[in-house]
Amino acid sequence: MNQPRRPFRINVGFLINQPIGYSRDFPFSFTPYQFENEEIVENLCGSINLIRTQSGVQAVMEVSATVDAQCVRCLEPFKQGLHTTFQELFTFARVPLSEDEELIPEDGYLDFEQTIKDYLFLEFPIKPLCTPDCRGLCMVCGQKLNESSCNHVVQEKG
Repeated sequence: MNQPRRPFRINVGFLINQPIGYSRDFPFSFTPYQFENEEIVENLCGSINLIRTQSGVQAVMEVSATVDAQCVRCLEPFKQGLHTTFQELFTFARVPLSEDEELIPEDGYLDFEQTIKDYLFLEFPIKPLCTPDCRGLCMVCGQKLNESSCNHVVQEKG
């Protein structure tokens, strides 16, 4: 897989000399993209908007991707779309001013890869469905009910 090395590692040191409110966009698009610990996503795209604040840098991120999933009803593989928007605050101070802030390293580089991965996979549904109206499998014979019906009647326990 040919992808740039550490594409989400951005030097934010230049922002320290910018006026408060200055912003810069860093758009990205990769197909496919492999995260460091082997997860592969398709159509990873979005942007990182860095905004100079009084205490440091606010990163506003919008990310979309497609991942392989398996339907919990019919067990068929399908492509699951994921989309998220989030923000993180980073401070130039030696100590974070609040719990919601992280320190900017002395070298001025922030690596957003793990943050993007974490927020993106939080959007993965607990029970992924290939379609909202997936009929699943027959509980008696295992027939895929999206493809055809069977004559089995399952009585609900009550």
